[in-house]
Formats: sequence, C-alpha cells, structure tokens
Amino acid sequence: MKVLILNYTDAGGGAAIAAYRLTKALVEHGVDAVLGVVEKKSTDAFVVQIPWKKSALPVRLFSRILNLFLRILGKFGIRFDDFKTTNKIFHSTNFKSKIDVNWINDSDFDVVNLHWINADMISIRDMGKINKPIVWTMHDSWPCCGAEHHPNFLENDTRWKDGYSRSNKPESTKGKDICRIVYNQKKKYLSEKNITFTAPSNWEHDVLKSSDLFRNNRCYVVPNILPENEFYKKDKTAIRELLNIPKDKIVIGFGAAGQLDDPKSMKGTYYIIESMKKIKNPEKYFLLIIGPADSNFTKYLDLPFFVSGFVSNTSILSCLYNACDMTVNPSLIENLPNMCLESVFCTVPVVAFDVGGTSDIVKHKINGYLAKPFEVDDMVCGIEFCSENQIELSKNCPDIRKKFDNEKVMEEYLKVYESVV
Repeated sequence: MKVLILNYTDAGGGAAIAAYRLTKALVEHGVDAVLGVVEKKSTDAFVVQIPWKKSALPVRLFSRILNLFLRILGKFGIRFDDFKTTNKIFHSTNFKSKIDVNWINDSDFDVVNLHWINADMISIRDMGKINKPIVWTMHDSWPCCGAEHHPNFLENDTRWKDGYSRSNKPESTKGKDICRIVYNQKKKYLSEKNITFTAPSNWEHDVLKSSDLFRNNRCYVVPNILPENEFYKKDKTAIRELLNIPKDKIVIGFGAAGQLDDPKSMKGTYYIIESMKKIKNPEKYFLLIIGPADSNFTKYLDLPFFVSGFVSNTSILSCLYNACDMTVNPSLIENLPNMCLESVFCTVPVVAFDVGGTSDIVKHKINGYLAKPFEVDDMVCGIEFCSENQIELSKNCPDIRKKFDNEKVMEEYLKVYESVV
C-alpha cells in the first residue's frame, strides 16, 4: 500500500508534528508513505514538496501586492473587507489551491490522507476532484464547520450542527458571511464524496458526528503518534542543575505566552496570568516557559522564570518537561493537545481546563487536574492540588501509555487505510 499524507508543512505546529510523526512511523513500519507539503522544513527523504499549480505563483505574487496595497489603505482608514466577527477562533476559506491536484491524481498512491490542509494548500473544489480514496484526519473541526476551525462555543453558535443559513448568522458576525459561503462550498463539492474521517480524540469524533455536513460519514477515533523512546521519565535534578533552575521550587511549565488581556484568546494566556496573581505562597513556585516569550509577557510575571525559546528537538523538549513538577494548559479549546500527552508521558501531571479532548489524556485527580472551563479559581485549585500531590499523580501517569501505544495506533491507521482501499 502506498500512502500520501498531506499537511501544509512538516514542522512548527501541532498538526504538522502529528503528520510528520505518523509518516515517519509508517515508513519505519515498512509502509510506503510520503508526507506531501507546501513548505518543507526537515531534510527527511519521506517529506516531499508537492508541485505548485501553474497559476499559483502569479496569483500568489498578485495577492501579496494586493494585500500590501490594502494594508496601506487600511492605515488611512480605508477598508474593503466587510467580514467582521468577535469570534477568536481561526478562520480559513480555502478558495484557492497552491498545490496541483493533477499531480495527486496522476500518482500511484493508493490512499490520500488529508491532515491540516489550510492556508490555501488545496481548495475545497480541488479536494472534490481527488480521484483516490480519502481519509481526513481532523486536527481541528474545520472539515465540518464553515470557515471557523472549531465550533464557536463561546458565543453559542450551533450552525455547524444546524447548517449555515442567512437566518441563523450570529450577531457577532457582521458583513459578508464567509462561514456560510465556505460551508456551501463544502456541501457542494465534498458532502457527496465517500470521505472517511479519523479523529484523534473522542470529542472531535462527536463534533463530526453531530455536524450537518458529515454526520453520516464513517469516523474512527485514532490518537496521534508520540515518540515513546523520547518522552519518558528522566533525572529531574540533573536537568534542573543543567538549566540553572532551583531544585527547591515547584516548577510550573506551560507554553502559551500569547495574547494577555483577552479572555477569548484560544490559547488562554490570560488565565495563566490571572492564576499566577491568585496563587498562594507564590515564593514557592518557578515558571518554565516552553517556547518563545518576549518582555510583553514576562513583565506581568512576579515569579522567577526561565524561557526556553522555540524548541523543535524532541529530546530537548522531553528534558524541559522533566524539569517541571506540573504543566498547565489553559487553552479554551483543544482536540488532543500534544503538550498534555508529552507531559504525561514524562510522568509530569497536567492542569488544564476540561475542554475538548483533554479528558482523553488528563484524568481528574489521577494524573492531573481538570479545572472547570474558564474558572481561574479552579485552575489555581488545580495548581495547588498538583503541587501537594505531585508524587502520587506522577506514579499514575505511566498508565496512559497503554492507551497511546504506538504499535496499537499504527494498526488502527492501517485498518482505516485498508478499509477505504
């Protein structure tokens, strides 16, 4: 069997990491698999940059010139984009294609596995032209929503379940209803195709099966591949000594140093800052920021901290987790968060809001703490609970490895591929 996995890039985000790890595992398993991307960042032979459409390059150049012109006009208060929304969830239209769908159709791949194909990697219309069996792995809910990448639960928008009409446009959306336009394109070009879905989490599976577009399609729950030989318990004391992190502090790790003042920002940085303000005995704690953070974030911190900067190497990432006594994931919505899974594999308990597929990984008061969504006080309770019960919670973390065993995940993916071929 020959498998083509499509993802916009092979590094830099949760979906890219998951697609890369899956392709690598398939290749090591003896499967003839290729990861097709628009932007290749690794040097691996199994990652291939797909040829662009002949029309894509001039269109891209024109789009850049047009966007620059519109930004200049915007500085003078002249705007032509009449789509406005208070919904902070990312939106994608996929009206255009960068890659050539004919290259896919002319190839000898037996199955095409779509992953995160947004940023105009392939248009909805061109997806409908793919003449090979399709498996679509949902790294978010964009496949069954309109333009938004998750249901707009913060504003009680249920259009993904009811269908997008003129009459049910939420008050938060002004001007052109791009969500309805994208939904109608999916309905026209994709709803009649025999697409099989995989969802990394039970929650994402339920979202798809509740959707107006694809509730009748097959969907299997298959988690993401995680390098088990990289993420495991290591010598905490030695790592802290290497990083000059105090051995007598309770170290909290997190990786969401983004928007600080917006409770609706999806990564939930606001809730980290608010939690740090309310935590008891702050002198006991130390903050380890896994990823980049500038002074716009760190100036709000009263705790001592260490900033790792961007990390792509899994061995270094594993060491950072192992330096922590707990990690905190304040995201407002999640599918199957890599950070939670990697942390628990390193026997480090997790505090997170009980949203999305997080509960597939974090078991309340067993290997972490699931706080009531968007309640700062309960997140603080979770941090304090994990600090007081860190040893017991860590002992329970290895149990989750059975559920996410790589060999088991591989078998599930191969069953799905075989079923569509």
